[in-house]
Amino acid sequence: MQLVPDPVLVPPEAYGRGFSHHETALLLDGYLRRLASQNSRCRAGLGRLAERFLARSGHHELGFARLADYARERLAVSARELQGLAAASAGLERLPHVRGAFERGELSWSQLRLLIGVVTPDTEAMWLHLARGRTVRALAALVRERGVTDDDDEPHARFRLRCSRRVLRLWRDAVELARRMAGSELTEGQAAEVIAAEGLAARPSCDEAWPAIPTSPWTADPDETRAVFADIDWTAVAEALPEDIARLADGFDDLDARALDERMRAVLRAMHRIDWQLGRLLRVFLDRRLYRLMWFPSAGRYLTERLGMSARRARALVALERKTWQAPALREAYEAGAVSSLQATIMMPVVGERTAEAWIARAGRVTLRRLSDEVEWALTVREGVTDIDPPPARASLAIPARQMCARPEWEFPDAEIVFTGPVSVVALFRTAVLAFAHPSDSLPGGLEALLRHVTVEWERQPRHRDPVFARDGWRCAVPVCTARRNLHDHHVVFHSRGGDNGRDNRITLCAWHHLRGIHAGRVRGSGEAPGGITWEIGVHAGRRPLFRLDATGYASPS
Repeated sequence: MQLVPDPVLVPPEAYGRGFSHHETALLLDGYLRRLASQNSRCRAGLGRLAERFLARSGHHELGFARLADYARERLAVSARELQGLAAASAGLERLPHVRGAFERGELSWSQLRLLIGVVTPDTEAMWLHLARGRTVRALAALVRERGVTDDDDEPHARFRLRCSRRVLRLWRDAVELARRMAGSELTEGQAAEVIAAEGLAARPSCDEAWPAIPTSPWTADPDETRAVFADIDWTAVAEALPEDIARLADGFDDLDARALDERMRAVLRAMHRIDWQLGRLLRVFLDRRLYRLMWFPSAGRYLTERLGMSARRARALVALERKTWQAPALREAYEAGAVSSLQATIMMPVVGERTAEAWIARAGRVTLRRLSDEVEWALTVREGVTDIDPPPARASLAIPARQMCARPEWEFPDAEIVFTGPVSVVALFRTAVLAFAHPSDSLPGGLEALLRHVTVEWERQPRHRDPVFARDGWRCAVPVCTARRNLHDHHVVFHSRGGDNGRDNRITLCAWHHLRGIHAGRVRGSGEAPGGITWEIGVHAGRRPLFRLDATGYASPS
C-alpha cells in the first residue's frame, strides 16, 4: 500500500524558495485522489467482511459481549462505523449499477453513502443521473428533500461547554450514576435530562435563559453547481487494489469468526498505511491552502468534493501528523503500524518528546479501555501543561479526594462536555446549570455544583447491598468489556467445584459474560479476585485463546 514515493512524503521546508505552489498542488492532488480511492475500496472490502461477521454475531464467538467492545479492542474502529460499512456493502449487493459506478470511480465514498439510503433497484438510473455533475452538498440536499423524514421528531441541538479535566471526570461519573439509577444504558443526552430534573427539583429555575440555538436545518439549492465541480475526472484514479487485499474480501463463506477477524485486521493494516500517507500529504496541502489554487473556497469543500472523505476525519489525520513531528518516537511507531491511529489519538494529549516511548510501550501492553483510563488519570493529576509519564504498571487509578476537590490556579479548561439532544432537553440542562451557578462563578462552576449535588442525592438512596459490586466499580470485570448494567455476582471457582463465598472468590460480571461467556466456555477466568485474575478471551477447543489478559487489562504471558 506504499502508493506515494518516499521523496514526496518528505515535508518541504516551511518557507523554502524552491517551493512551487502550483506544481505542488497538482502533484499532491493526484496522489491524494489515488489514496482516497484506495481507501474507499478498502472500506468496501471491509464492509463485505463485516457484513458476514455481523450476520453470524462473530463478536460473541470471540468472547465479546458487545459489538462496540470488539470493534474498539480488535479493530480500533467504532461499532457504528463497522455497522455502517456492512450496511453499505449490503446496499451495493442489491444495487448493481451503483456498485459498477463506484468501482469505475464515478462515485466517491461520500456520494455512495448518501445514495445507499434512498436508492432502490427501480430508481438506480435516476439517482445516478442526479449524482453526476453535482456536489456532495447539493446531492445531500436532494436526498433530504426526496428521502423519508419523520416530521414528528423534535429538533435536536448540541450542548457544548469548555471545562477542566476534573469537571469532565465529575460529568462522566454522574452520567454513569444516572445509568445505574435508570437501570438502562442512557445516552449522554438522556442522562443530562435526568441530571437536570434531579437538580431543578432542589433549586428554583433561573430567570435568565441562555440564547436559543437556531434549529432550522441548513438548506441548499439542489441545483447548486460550480464549473470546477461539474466534471471531476475519477477515471484517472480507478485503479485496482493490490491482489492480496482484493482477495481478502472474496471467498469467505466458509470462514469462522476468527478467520474473518484476521481478514478484517489485515484490511485495516492496509488502511492504516493509506491513512499515514494521507495525513502526511494533507498536512502540506491544507497548511499551504493549496486547495485555493484549484478554485475550492474551503478545505472542507475540497475534502468532500474532490476526495470523497469527511472533513472531520481529514482534520484528525492532520492533527495526528502534526503531533508525530513533535514526538519522533510516536512518528516512527505510527508510520510502522506499531500503534493504531486510535491508540495514537488517545495518547495525543499526554505524549511529548520525553514521554513518547513510555506511552507507546504502555499502549502495546494494555487494552484500549485501560489505555484510555490511564491517559485520563494522567490528564487529571498533571501539573500545568508539562508532559507526564504513564502511571506505574497495574497501579490503581483512583484519584485522592483532596486532589479531586482542589481547584489550583493552573487548572485550564482543556476539556469539553458535548452532547446532542432534543432542544427542550438542552434548554432544561442549561437552566439547571445556571440555577446552580453563583453570581460570581463561571458556568463550569455551576455545572460542577449541579453534578456534586446530584451525585450526593443519588448516592444516599438504597442500592444493592453486595459490596462486591462497589469494590469492582459497578462495571464488568472482564478487561475488554465496558458494560455497567445487568451485573451478576460470579464465583470464580464454581460452587460445584468447591468454591466458597469469600470475596476473593467473587467477581462482578455482566449478564452476557457470566452466562454466555464463562458458562458457555468462550471466556475463562482463574485466580484470586479482584486483582489476581487471569482472563482468557475467545476460548475454542483445541486452539489457543484469542488473547490472555490480567485483571488490569495488561497482556499476560502465554
